Amino acid sequence: MNIARTIGRIAAVLATVSALTALAGVAQAGTSKPPSMSKAEYRALMLRSEALNQKYGLGPQRAVPQGMTAAEYRALMLRSEALDQKYGLGKQKGAALTSQPTNSTRGFAWGAFAIGAAVMFGLALLAGGFFVRRRLLATLPRARASS
Repeated sequence: MNIARTIGRIAAVLATVSALTALAGVAQAGTSKPPSMSKAEYRALMLRSEALNQKYGLGPQRAVPQGMTAAEYRALMLRSEALDQKYGLGKQKGAALTSQPTNSTRGFAWGAFAIGAAVMFGLALLAGGFFVRRRLLATLPRARASS
């Protein structure tokens, strides 16, 4: 019985260490700045990206819809805000409906996938450790009876 507890504890510690190692790797991989870039290079890249987003109407800023001038669009937005205020449809309701993430991309979310994979790997290790412990506890009494 003492050996089974020791092996169970070792399995639990190994599963915990493996899960923490996987999560640490995911956290390190989740940083947005590539390790080969200096801070100045990364800042320049971000500024260039924001400028291109503004030029082509991408990202969180409002782009003027096709077929409208900037003045028409501004007038429409001012009218909408005035109506929202008049009827009590403040930012608390409108923001919940129209909020968009600022860094949304159309690509696959590899960071989220890696986090999910690390969690599943950790859970699989924990389940395996408990399975091994249970099997060892089940076989130890038989070994004592046959000796």
